[in-house]
Amino acid sequence: MNHWKNKLICSVAMSCLMLPLAASAAATAPAVADTAQKNSAADQEIKVLKDVAQARPTEKTPWLRMTQIKYDAGSYGDAVAYALEVLQRDPADKYARGVVALGSLKLSIKALNDLNAQSDLNGTVLTDAQSQTKLLRESLGETVVDPSAVAEAKPKANRPLRKKAVRAAKAAAPTDAGGDAKPFGALQ
Repeated sequence: MNHWKNKLICSVAMSCLMLPLAASAAATAPAVADTAQKNSAADQEIKVLKDVAQARPTEKTPWLRMTQIKYDAGSYGDAVAYALEVLQRDPADKYARGVVALGSLKLSIKALNDLNAQSDLNGTVLTDAQSQTKLLRESLGETVVDPSAVAEAKPKANRPLRKKAVRAAKAAAPTDAGGDAKPFGALQ
């Protein structure tokens, strides 16, 4: 009988401990379910689009839609791969070109951040990343941020006029009682 009581006490204690976890899980369950439903719907749509792409190999539309789905989902690697398929079918497609450029940049930034977090961003990887960043900024028309160049090019702060300069300016100004003074006369 004592063994049975211990099991009952343990089960009651465990259920009391699990109530806060169950409550928090119940609060997040709809969001998780919505995300899962959206992901499965997107996966099903991708499967259908792949079938359409196989049936019509020259058509860019299914590849373009797969690109949009993957890019919106944050799967930039897949989005870039699908965008490249679009570009094979239509080299002038601006959306696909944009996805290739931006998706690749996002992947690069993520990889560099991962390397930096692991303290592996040094040596040739660091110098190559810096040179590529410089090229990217130049291609976008942005100024290249170089701390030494910024310090040299920084304009000197305007200083307030000194008393001597003010006095000299007053002395140089013509003083005519009639008010016909020519303020720009010295420039002629």
